[in-house]
Amino acid sequence: MQYMPESRRAFLRLVGGAIAARSAAAADDAPSPRELAGMEGVASAFMSAHSVPGLSVAVGRDGEVLYERAFGFADRDKNERLTPEHLFRIASVSKPITSVTLFRLMEDKRLTLEDVVFGPQCILGHDFGKAPYKQWVEEIRIKHLLTHTGGGWQNDGTDPMFRNPEMNHQQLITWAIKNVVLAYPPGDHYAYSNFGFCVLGRVIEKLTGVAYEQHVRAAILKRCGVTGMRIAGNTLAERAPGEVTYYGAGRQDPYDMNVRRMDSHGGWLATARDLAMFASHVDGHSASRNIMEPGSTGR
Repeated sequence: MQYMPESRRAFLRLVGGAIAARSAAAADDAPSPRELAGMEGVASAFMSAHSVPGLSVAVGRDGEVLYERAFGFADRDKNERLTPEHLFRIASVSKPITSVTLFRLMEDKRLTLEDVVFGPQCILGHDFGKAPYKQWVEEIRIKHLLTHTGGGWQNDGTDPMFRNPEMNHQQLITWAIKNVVLAYPPGDHYAYSNFGFCVLGRVIEKLTGVAYEQHVRAAILKRCGVTGMRIAGNTLAERAPGEVTYYGAGRQDPYDMNVRRMDSHGGWLATARDLAMFASHVDGHSASRNIMEPGSTGR
């Protein structure tokens, strides 16, 4: 989807105005009818311009949701209206969730940014094939995967995450390390990498001894007051209860990807409220509600 910058800015200005008005008034005071109408107008224009069936919005601060509204349809073929309770695939917004999980493990002294990922005596050891690996693989550190500077496996036509859809995590990572050569030494070059965050999901599993989804839900999301998020299924038949129906643009098929395998880089389902609650518990603004230490949030 291509975003309209001016429409987005206008929508955020209207939302910001409503939040400021609410903050200045009583705690239970809602945005005015004029403000609500303005937000709906911007949302409707955006949806019309980009053929978006449904749009859900939430704004949170200090662990509280101040505004939430849903527009359009969850399933236009069944004429099912969208509500704030509907779940969406959140794609790469999954990556901050994985990052927060890793930083919480660092706070617990279970790993560091400098830890090496692959090779003898390293986090994943030989779980995904034995050394010697191809050039530079044994130099990859946690910090490189978090900052997309691992040296390769980038988000282009060679992205391992969109190849070999029949493979599970174990098989795919083993295959990629063996067959997809790094283009740069780790730390030297930025290249957005879904695969790098897939590997980080396996790091979380290795350190915690439980499945990625299970640990994140218990250790991170629950502490943010979020209980309904989960990893998505791949097909229309595997939709979660309350999940919207997706419609591809042009010839795209939203159900031809192995979304479940994308867990730690692009697999989560969430409501807009869930994301607002998560963000307001990890942004460092509220010491009483923040689940991370000040050093982890840069505050």
